[in-house]
Amino acid sequence: MATCLSFDVRNEEREKPPKKFEDSELQALLDEGDAQTQQQLADQLNMAREAVSIRLKSMGKKMGKWVPHELNERQQENHLRNAARQVQKKVISPSNCDWR
Repeated sequence: MATCLSFDVRNEEREKPPKKFEDSELQALLDEGDAQTQQQLADQLNMAREAVSIRLKSMGKKMGKWVPHELNERQQENHLRNAARQVQKKVISPSNCDWR
């Protein structure tokens, strides 16, 4: 004889799983030196690089060098000179350039 089992399929609130490491550990390593790669941080924390990447993003951190938003006069001149060379080499089409 078959029995009918009833299951409650409603979603219930559950606690988040505990973190495998604290952000403070990662922050402490970042405070020691910001020239470390994600792989180096992962090795020191005994975890996968992808996990470090996710934690860094959740902390609002970005690895790598930041590009300044404002270029000084020399940097602007170099940028324009390089762009002009690319146009001359026909690497980029002048019609696609936004020459502000």
